[in-house]
This record gives sequence, structure tokens and C-alpha cells, in this order.
Amino acid sequence: MPRVSADTRRDLLVEAAIRVMVRDGVAKATVRSIVAEAEMPLGVFHYCFRSKEELLNQVIETIAGHTVEPALDELRRPGTLQERLDGAVNAYWRHVVANPDEHRVTYELTSYAVRQAGLEHMARTQYEKYIESFTAVLDLLASGAGVTWRVPVPVLSRYLTAMVDGVTLLWLNEGGDDRLARQALDCAVTYLLDQAEPVS
Repeated sequence: MPRVSADTRRDLLVEAAIRVMVRDGVAKATVRSIVAEAEMPLGVFHYCFRSKEELLNQVIETIAGHTVEPALDELRRPGTLQERLDGAVNAYWRHVVANPDEHRVTYELTSYAVRQAGLEHMARTQYEKYIESFTAVLDLLASGAGVTWRVPVPVLSRYLTAMVDGVTLLWLNEGGDDRLARQALDCAVTYLLDQAEPVS
């Protein structure tokens, strides 16, 4: 392939890994299958990543970024607190509906990690990253709207992680009832709005 930077090669390998995992499952996503998907020599992988674990962590971050970044963009737009929250939820849900298999990979990665000796911590790290993302959302909302939260942010971020993660998993496994899933997410939005109070 043309000469490209190590960072670009890393990104290409991560996207190739996601495609392989979506198609074949996490357990079958070997280093050889990933570099073949990326159309790179095997040696390039070891140049870009110290281990498969490092790649898997990057896969988790990348998939999370596919949903978090569009949501954060919506939160930065002008509008009321509810309008910005609704926009963020819409951005997240559009990605889920358009890429259900990518989201299935995230759950498969969790199960895979907890059953692999030496990788158990990856599942914990995965959810720590989700909590960090929701903490960033709450901080961005609070600063932009001039509000504070009645519930401590560490608690609220865990509530949101559990709600969004649970609704997504349920939607993936019950056959994709968009209407009910969105109504459930709207309940979380309503709850969050109730926790906001103006900064005195």
C-alpha cells in the first residue's frame, strides 16, 4: 500500500478489526484475519500495536467515538437544554439503528474479555470509558445551560450508562422495536431534565 503514517495504519487496522468482528465474531478476529482485511503485511500489526489487547482497547474507543462524538456535537449546538439533549439522543440512536452489528460487537467484546485470562480488566475499562463519556456529557450540559445537577455526577453518569446501555442491548435482542426503545430513552431524558437546577 502507499506510504502512510503509523497513526493512519493504526486507524485502518482498527476499522478492519471492527469489520472482521462484525462479520465473524470477536473470537475469530485473529491478528492474521485483521491484517488480511486491512490488506497489510503481518509485520505492520506489530509495528502499530504492542499486543492484540491494545488493538481491542482501541476498537472499544473507536466504536464509542462513533456514537459519542455526534452526540457531543449536538450538545454544543445552541438551544434549550431539552433541545440539545433530544438532539444528542437522536444522534446516538441514528447510529445504533444504522449500525446494529457494530453495537453487538461491544457486548461481545465484554463477554470475550471476562472469559479470557489476562483480559478481564478490559471489560471494566470498557465501562469506565462509557462512564467517562457520560460525565463529559453532563459537564458539557451543565456549563452550557448554567445548571447544576441535584444528583452527584458520578451517580448520574452511572445511571445514564446503565439506561442507554440497557435500552440498546434490549433493542438489539428483542427484534428492534424503535418506538418503544426511543420512548424508554425519552424517559431517561425527562429524568435528567428533572435533575437540573439553575446555578444560584
